[in-house]
Amino acid sequence: MIAVAVLVPFLWAVLVAGLLFLLCRFWREKVKFAESLPRAEPCYPIVGNLPVAFGKSSDEIFLVLHEWFRQQDRMFTLRCGTLVAVGVTHPELIQRVLTHPDCQEKPDVYKVVRLPSGLLAARYQTWKVHRKTLNSTFNTRILDSFMPIFNSCAGRLIDRLGQHVDRKDATVACNMLEYISECTLEMISRTSLGGKALEREGKQDFIENLEVALTTLGKRIFNILLHNELIYRFTALYRNEMKAIDTCHRFTDKIIAEKRQELGCHLQQPLETDENGNPKESTLETIICEDEHYKRPQIFIDQLMKVPLVNGGGGHNFTDQEISDHIYTMIVAGNETSATQLSHTCLLLAMHPEVQAKAYHEVQEVLTADHTPIDLHDLKQLVYVEAVLKETMRLMPVAPIIARENLQDIQLDGHTIPKGTPLLMNFYTLHRREDIWGAHSDRFNPEHFLQEDAKSRHPYAHLPFSGGPRGCIGYRYAMMSLKMLLAMILKHFELATDIRYEDIKYHYQISLNLAFPHAIRLKRRT
Repeated sequence: MIAVAVLVPFLWAVLVAGLLFLLCRFWREKVKFAESLPRAEPCYPIVGNLPVAFGKSSDEIFLVLHEWFRQQDRMFTLRCGTLVAVGVTHPELIQRVLTHPDCQEKPDVYKVVRLPSGLLAARYQTWKVHRKTLNSTFNTRILDSFMPIFNSCAGRLIDRLGQHVDRKDATVACNMLEYISECTLEMISRTSLGGKALEREGKQDFIENLEVALTTLGKRIFNILLHNELIYRFTALYRNEMKAIDTCHRFTDKIIAEKRQELGCHLQQPLETDENGNPKESTLETIICEDEHYKRPQIFIDQLMKVPLVNGGGGHNFTDQEISDHIYTMIVAGNETSATQLSHTCLLLAMHPEVQAKAYHEVQEVLTADHTPIDLHDLKQLVYVEAVLKETMRLMPVAPIIARENLQDIQLDGHTIPKGTPLLMNFYTLHRREDIWGAHSDRFNPEHFLQEDAKSRHPYAHLPFSGGPRGCIGYRYAMMSLKMLLAMILKHFELATDIRYEDIKYHYQISLNLAFPHAIRLKRRT
């Protein structure tokens, strides 16, 4: 009896010791590659950098990440137990990651977006097929067909801003984001869902619940515990998100069903295929371009229903769920980001009257008093206006932090990065590197994009739309619409504000916003 009483605790001790040994060995193997790399500090045993995030808001975590990225010239590690992420800071390495064929996967955190077929969050194999197919729906002629919609929406924005000026004292500031958001939502809805999308019953519920879903997503993405779906399902956030998503889908599902009936589910002509049985791109162009030779806008949902999947898609058309995912990706990526970016730009111009005057002078020269509508030729002449937008995107990128995951082991600066490692890039910090942007990199200076040194600057030093194969497919759409709207605002109004540049503070969820309203005073141009 005594021997047994002694032996049992001994065996338990051996078992526990063995488990600890295996755990330590597993932990060392998982983090071994990172031992030779700089690390974000403070970094604690086992838990790594995790304690730094405890008790901090997403805004505070954003600033901590900025400091970590700012202190490292090329790359470093962030740790949480056996999870090791690599922060990539130098444009040479960022280019290598974003263009590497084995770095086109998105980490699991992107799953919280709940758009498995959308280009923003799709897994690599899905993205590869869908991106190849969708490239043809963003060609120059299709974007040109949207110009009447852009002009119409810009005109309504000017009217609404004019009503604000007329009914309020000139000294009363308006929140520019509210007005611009209404405009960009109308613009993206009309170009993706059709002209009457926002005239339908349930429009207001759709808009309100879309905002609820986005806000909920922002709260979840910065709470590591809530990344676990099982834990998340027991929270009020989950219930609010599901209710909001259900309301939004009821609205768009009706539109998709009506479009199916209107256009028919099948292609009206045989497809010319390649040796793999996929439709040739010339055939896709014919399908997309068949409608009255671009005399009317080529609405995104119409194209999604016509174009067959290529590059492994077998020539089948998108399903309703895939169409829904792509539509919501367009709305989320094209509405909030554009509205926020343009509002940032207006605020910076209000803070810098000398820059605003120069931009207005260019608008005056290109858009004469009776010049309407604006066309692509006009937009190409707005060189300084474009520089203003790019400089705002440099200082206040709406999507400042992105991540990739390598599908195979890769080499970075002589270090082997194991398969499945999250690779983080911080564009907010990249855009402030003094070795690239000069000693005054924090200052607002559109000349950065006009000087000769802009031609010799590293192509991956400025990435407001990300870069590489998974860069934003809608960047030309965004630049066209933003230039149009900014030019129209400057043509009709002078902008002023009491907010000082040095007082800017940020609120970060999944995009970079101001911590306070874009309070701008408007005065009509004479």
